[in-house]
Amino acid sequence: MGSSRRVRVGVPRVRRGIIATLSTVLTVVTLAATVSSAHAAPEPTPVRYTGGPYVAMGDSRASGGFFTPTPDYFLGCKRSAFNYPTVLAVMTLPRHFVDTSCAGAQAPHLYRTAQRTNAGVKPPQLHLVPRDAQVITVSIGGNDMRWGAILSRCNTAPLNDRRCRHNPQLEQEVRWRIARMENRVTPALRAIRKKAPRAQIIVVGIGGFMGNHGCWPMVPVSDPDVRWMNRVFDRAGDALRRATTKVDGTFVDANRRSAGHDPCNLINPWYESSLSNGSIAYPYHINQAGAIAIASMVNAAIRR
Repeated sequence: MGSSRRVRVGVPRVRRGIIATLSTVLTVVTLAATVSSAHAAPEPTPVRYTGGPYVAMGDSRASGGFFTPTPDYFLGCKRSAFNYPTVLAVMTLPRHFVDTSCAGAQAPHLYRTAQRTNAGVKPPQLHLVPRDAQVITVSIGGNDMRWGAILSRCNTAPLNDRRCRHNPQLEQEVRWRIARMENRVTPALRAIRKKAPRAQIIVVGIGGFMGNHGCWPMVPVSDPDVRWMNRVFDRAGDALRRATTKVDGTFVDANRRSAGHDPCNLINPWYESSLSNGSIAYPYHINQAGAIAIASMVNAAIRR
């Protein structure tokens, strides 16, 4: 009987000891978490523009691609003297302006891969980005997506129709190309954010040169396929928007905002047609009027 009573008394004591120990551990863990949270550095937020450094990055959409008799045009990157970054720099008057854009660039060339040009190898563009940059514009993704491989399948003679919009194989290819572009652009933007944590990163979308109808031979595509191709660029822009959101950036939808200024507009086009001579301007790329228009869009997106 005496032995049995000792067991009944000892068990609650053991339980109380375990509970007390667990309570102490939980208290220590809670205090540690509270202290850690209190001392954790807040996420840096982009600063308002006050005339600080502005850096332009990207491919031929940024470099311009339309002929100007300047050294930058001939040094491998087809960097026009009046591309949209230069026009934007005139509008914003930064204390320091750096243009790293280079025709043919893909997303890896922005941050980790050197780019080969006909005038030598260019280092990753991120090398020239200062940590105190206030505004960084990025035009990238077209060469990663290789939209030309899609558009070329839709070219046709007058009054003909390639019916690209009804081609399931081509639709599957479009999905793959857009996904590939997003997967390549996202880490590039994250690398830019890491290098310049307080900068306003403004990503300019692709497209704009497909309107509501074709106009052979400038845009040798049937009207329904032109509208389908325009929606392809809308989808590509949505992918770039998603990537931009992940780095707390701002997306400028050049495709939707260029409506009515495609090459079929003979009075005020912002883009060159398929007939454009590559030595004068790249086909389906922005012209001087387009550079001013894009610069105005970006200028309006800068937080001041």
